[in-house]
Amino acid sequence: MVTAQQGRVQDPVCSMEINLKSAHPVYAYKGRIYHFCAENCKTAFAKNPEKYLKPKGFFSRFLDRMAKSNKKAFGCKGPSCH
Repeated sequence: MVTAQQGRVQDPVCSMEINLKSAHPVYAYKGRIYHFCAENCKTAFAKNPEKYLKPKGFFSRFLDRMAKSNKKAFGCKGPSCH
């Protein structure tokens, strides 16, 4: 996870890193501000925030690691939310 101190945060829907200095959609939920890469991600989050905030299990973390490895090895066009 990227920290806000570095000027970057992670989109809770697609996990894309977002530069806090650029304009991007935001959404407040339970007293906390969440940042999104695109309006589509913000809309998906607003429909069901708890889906994206609940802790991930072992298998989900494994799939995330596999996705990162594949992206590093084969490249990626970017998330489908754009």
